[in-house]
Amino acid sequence: MFSNLLKTLNKSYTKTILPSSSRYLCSGKDFKPKQNTTEEEAALKIEASLFDNSSVKYEPTKKEEVLKKTKQKPHKSFNVSNIISKPQQFPSFKKSRSERQAESKVIHDEETGLEFLKLSLNDPRLSTLLITARSKKRRDKDRQIIIEGRRLILEALDCGLKLNSLIFSQKDQLLDIKDNVSQAQKQFNTKIYKVPHHDLKTWSTLTTPPGIMAIFERPALHTVVSKMSSGSDPLPITVVCDNIREPNNLGSIIRTCAALPCLQIVITKGCCDPWESKALRGGCGGHFRVPIRDDVDWQDVPLMIPPEVADNCCIFVAENNLEKLENKTASVVEYSEVEKTGSHNVVIIGGESHGVSEDAYRFLSTVGTRGTCLNIPLAQGIDSLNVASALTLILYELRKNIINSQQQLLLKKEPKTV
Repeated sequence: MFSNLLKTLNKSYTKTILPSSSRYLCSGKDFKPKQNTTEEEAALKIEASLFDNSSVKYEPTKKEEVLKKTKQKPHKSFNVSNIISKPQQFPSFKKSRSERQAESKVIHDEETGLEFLKLSLNDPRLSTLLITARSKKRRDKDRQIIIEGRRLILEALDCGLKLNSLIFSQKDQLLDIKDNVSQAQKQFNTKIYKVPHHDLKTWSTLTTPPGIMAIFERPALHTVVSKMSSGSDPLPITVVCDNIREPNNLGSIIRTCAALPCLQIVITKGCCDPWESKALRGGCGGHFRVPIRDDVDWQDVPLMIPPEVADNCCIFVAENNLEKLENKTASVVEYSEVEKTGSHNVVIIGGESHGVSEDAYRFLSTVGTRGTCLNIPLAQGIDSLNVASALTLILYELRKNIINSQQQLLLKKEPKTV
């Protein structure tokens, strides 16, 4: 009886409390749940619709197809013509180097009898030519100088300098020197260029450009010496420039030395370049008429004196700073009171700012009593003269003494008449 009661309770509990799936699990039979076909079919349709409308779909492809699809398209450059109508075009403001060179043309001018090349604005050949000529390193290597102005160019041509190139902006600049230039063009195959005045003004070192410049070959030292020996006899004077930093002053010194004329000019290290444009303009052609030895070390200055007269050489130092002479053993006299000159004479002139260097005084001490410091008297409140003016006074005073000494020697050699 009790066992029948348990069976009845078990059946009722399983039927009421446990779900159908649990009953199957308890019974040990295969579970086959009842499917709700309408809900599952609706869910599948919604999922399929979402998948079809999606932009990303799974499509199994080969490797080659994937690489082909992912290959980047070529970049399209921005084209102004897509925005602006094709008839409207922007002008080219800067022409290429080849285009500017192609615009130049050779002109045979009947009025001047010269053949020249007309260059366009900003032609690269002009800049290349002048950059090379103005570089001190290249200028010294090629031994070239740049001269501006008709007068100075004519001086160089008269002295026989080789004319490499001539540059001008107006034909009128050639009329006064056309014969000399024509001869140089035939002799040296000179290249002549006609350029816009704007280009010539850009490269000029002067405030008011003369409109013509030339590139010459620097005169050789032996050529200047041979021309000087064939002309007037030079005075036995060597001028040594010490600490001359101003090109205009150095040019004026060279001009004065050429006017005497002196035997030679020695320019020591530390001075400005005697062959730059300002110094050449200040020299007014003196560079081509007197021997110039530049960039000389002080230890080589004694070698510049002619050996045959080295034993009877007098040295004069131009010095107005008396405080600087307190510890010096050399005598100090006024420039107009020089009584004795030697077979050869060396005049040392210093710059206005730094004066004469200690190397100059050491060189002065090597000749003993034949060394003298020259003083130029000045009014109260005036410290010094321009270096070129001071040298001019000293040189012409020495010239007077040298000429008087030479005349006295000639009188002694003349036979006495009974």
